[in-house]
Amino acid sequence: MNGYLIALIVFVAWIVLIYVLHRRKWFEKHGMSLMGPAVMWKTRKGRDFIDKMASAKRLWDFYGKLALWICAGSMVTIMVLLLWEATIVSQVKQPPSPELILGIPGVNPVIPLGYGVLALVIAIVVHELSHGILTRLAGLKIISLGLLFLVFPIGAFVEPDEKELQATTRTKRSKVYAVGPASNIILALVVLGLFSGVMMSSLEPKYEGALAIGIVGDSPVSKAGLKPNSVIVSVDGMQVSNGPDMLDRVSPTPGSMVNISYYYKGELGTAEVVDGLVVAYAAMDFAAYDAGLESGMVITVLNGTVIGNFDALADAMDLCRPSQVVNVTVMNYDGSSGTFQVNHSISQMTLSDKWDYYDRYDPSANEESYRGVAYMGAGFLNLGIDARNVTYYSRVLANPFQGDRNIDDFSRSWLRLIALPFLDLAPVHSPVTDLYKVSGSGAWLGDTGFWLISNSLYWVFWLNLMVGLTNVLPMVPLDGGYIFKDAFDYLVSRFSKVMSKENRDRVVGNVMLFLSLFVFGLILWQIVGPAL
Repeated sequence: MNGYLIALIVFVAWIVLIYVLHRRKWFEKHGMSLMGPAVMWKTRKGRDFIDKMASAKRLWDFYGKLALWICAGSMVTIMVLLLWEATIVSQVKQPPSPELILGIPGVNPVIPLGYGVLALVIAIVVHELSHGILTRLAGLKIISLGLLFLVFPIGAFVEPDEKELQATTRTKRSKVYAVGPASNIILALVVLGLFSGVMMSSLEPKYEGALAIGIVGDSPVSKAGLKPNSVIVSVDGMQVSNGPDMLDRVSPTPGSMVNISYYYKGELGTAEVVDGLVVAYAAMDFAAYDAGLESGMVITVLNGTVIGNFDALADAMDLCRPSQVVNVTVMNYDGSSGTFQVNHSISQMTLSDKWDYYDRYDPSANEESYRGVAYMGAGFLNLGIDARNVTYYSRVLANPFQGDRNIDDFSRSWLRLIALPFLDLAPVHSPVTDLYKVSGSGAWLGDTGFWLISNSLYWVFWLNLMVGLTNVLPMVPLDGGYIFKDAFDYLVSRFSKVMSKENRDRVVGNVMLFLSLFVFGLILWQIVGPAL
């Protein structure tokens, strides 16, 4: 049965149950109330625990001050990110669906239900518990605590005395607001350390070979059934030990058949494919594209040179010049025979200028030395395989910031780490998990236990970071909105001492309304902008 249909049936059953229990006044009898389709269970139990936690006053006072700095830095970061995203919306071809904006397990298709519920509950409990501790540290009352249910527990809450909270000092109030998102961000970083530094560092490759992180569509290996995350261990009897072995290998007779041995999902397989360099892409309006070359084709001869590897291709191009017409031989898949055959309709190519290509597609990397250099405007892969070392995934996950040299590299590493769910790498699953064995400190968990804990840690990191960064946005009613409001109110009171409190409240209120609408507009623009 379709997963969405199951979710719909469960949700409808929940609504019916809520309706029946509400009619029987069951919720009132058990100290519960409704908030839309969600059930709110309020209790005074747990206040003693919060009081005990808040007794370490000097520690929590320092933590509250630290939380303000964390929120300030995070607020600037997330606003810069939103503004940057707003400038590149025009480059986005497919607008994100509204559910992708919502970090709700079961609604957002990227967030797995089980891991997502676990991580979201932890995030909300940590968030609200932190609010509660700083509320008591400020000497303010906690009216109630509780849990929020929507089929399953989706969160917790701490309800302070709102009048007391508004009557206290700006500093105390800001600390109460700041510790929630700051605790989520700190927990996210700690859990990331466990995920990367402990769990992912315990992985070792099961096989020695070249990992195919990508397979060119319509290429010989694609037609032979090879899939991404296969590990190539030999080609035509020659052992392949790593990614560079695939990159550097020489095809003795391009266009002939070779045997490939590979592992996929733990099983050894073989395939017979056409050997040679495969077209990975052909840029529009440049030589290869204009000649009719398409991804998946095998190039065997260029200007009389047999193309057995990348060096042969480079040597052949060095002897050419832009606008020169050269002979070319390519093979592509013939559906009628089910084999790769020479494409006789493609026999010549008029070469382009390398400078022109980079001027259009990558201006920042263009160089004057590219002028007058012959170029096809195409990319090639040996056998059509984008090969890496088998440690590719484990290295990236264990050392996500390795090799970063500047703030741009660091930012890209963070974005890649956060984007793992969109790359189908969170939760990590087969066939990626089949590439590795667990060693060291994680070996005792076994494969099932190891990946269960590892994936749980990643989602605790991911959702805590998202909850923390979302809540620091300077818009009411989020925590960041109230923090910014108090900070702005303080600045206005310092620089306009003659302004009455009534006028100051009006100015601050109008600014916050404008800022909240502006931030909401930036978020909405990511959905609406690409569709315009």
